[in-house]
Amino acid sequence: MWVKVLDKAPQEGTMIEVIVDEKDLFIAQSEGNLFCALNRCPHEDIKLTLGCIKDKRIKCSLHGYSFDLENGDSGDEDVDRLQIFNIKQENNKVYVKV
Repeated sequence: MWVKVLDKAPQEGTMIEVIVDEKDLFIAQSEGNLFCALNRCPHEDIKLTLGCIKDKRIKCSLHGYSFDLENGDSGDEDVDRLQIFNIKQENNKVYVKV
């Protein structure tokens, strides 16, 4: 089921925190693409919105792990993948699939 989460997308290189079905998520825009993921680092359970976005990756502010916003991969075998959600934009509104 698609749920409307925003009336407009975040600006390039920024992210917005949203709650959907009691899940803390973030919506980010990087390199012209929208992404949605769980707002918790799988390594240490800290909000990823405290970190920064660069080159379609989000970097955790605590230990510096970074995650691919397309597939959640950290590139480190010892760190779980970031949970990614499907996202779309229609008529400027942003929807997440839950």
